[in-house]
Amino acid sequence: MRGGRAGQATESNRQTPALPGSPGPQGLVAFARRDEPDCQGMSPGRGHLSSLLLAWLAVWFAADHRHAVRAAPTTEDLVPPREGRGHTVFDGRSRWNRVLVVDEGDERSLFFGDTDGDTQSTVSLRDPTTVPMEYIRHAASALAFAPRRRSALVVGLGGGTYPMLLRRACPDMTIDVVELDRLVRRVARDYFGFVEDGKLRVHIADGARFVRRTRQRWDLIFLDAYGAGGIPEPLATDAFFARVARRLADKGLVVANITDTDSGRERAVIARLAKAFPACVLQHTPKSDNIIVVAGASLPKDIAAALTALDREARLPFAVAPMAGLYRSCTD
Repeated sequence: MRGGRAGQATESNRQTPALPGSPGPQGLVAFARRDEPDCQGMSPGRGHLSSLLLAWLAVWFAADHRHAVRAAPTTEDLVPPREGRGHTVFDGRSRWNRVLVVDEGDERSLFFGDTDGDTQSTVSLRDPTTVPMEYIRHAASALAFAPRRRSALVVGLGGGTYPMLLRRACPDMTIDVVELDRLVRRVARDYFGFVEDGKLRVHIADGARFVRRTRQRWDLIFLDAYGAGGIPEPLATDAFFARVARRLADKGLVVANITDTDSGRERAVIARLAKAFPACVLQHTPKSDNIIVVAGASLPKDIAAALTALDREARLPFAVAPMAGLYRSCTD
């Protein structure tokens, strides 16, 4: 999941979930201070030796603990919070990502790699049912073109914003999410209000491999998998999009969020999607400049009418009819 930047602000008095995992440097200092004996009444030499011994033990314990945690590649390793924008409430590493959660004002955002990069997900701390991220709202407009909304596959969890929106908008829909990183799933649960239930479940798997091996079909497939470096190459090939097309149910649609620092790569991905699907339209989000592609065997001839009809259903907490003028053919 990848989108625009969150504004700068701080909410220092908000209670956040306790950081799970091993104690960081501050915890080690506190541990040493709690166990340090009272040196009053001891000779200066003995007190000095005791202090040196405690300092040596603290350094040895910290080094040995870090080695033990990082020895297993699947273990999640907490790292010290990074100074910078907002208030960092989580900063951890898995074998795949550095994952950061930052509170700024009344919004909470997810980052991969560094907080200077693109925002992966944002939620409102005041009202989790709102949708602050522009590209999520525009991607949700694709529901207007889906005649059947019984099932969905989401490739890339992020903070879980899109699948949770689908869960609220289409209560009867069965939603499968594929996410490579267990730490991302844990962060989505602990910090972004993501909840799995009987109709919404996460599969920890490689997205390209999952699509290649599954025989299931879905009415809607949303492609939104990003790492710190952009779209993983296996999720942007001709072969992958051809497999996605085969995994669509009759009259099903694929929705893809595309953003890359290389505009040539963006055009190449759009061309591959247009090659894989007979009908293909896209829109540029006005502020974050994401590209949202909607493709399938066919699409409504009157996009404006379809978007207006979705607004009448009142499934979404925002209007999509104003987005009609943004859509154009992928081949234009």
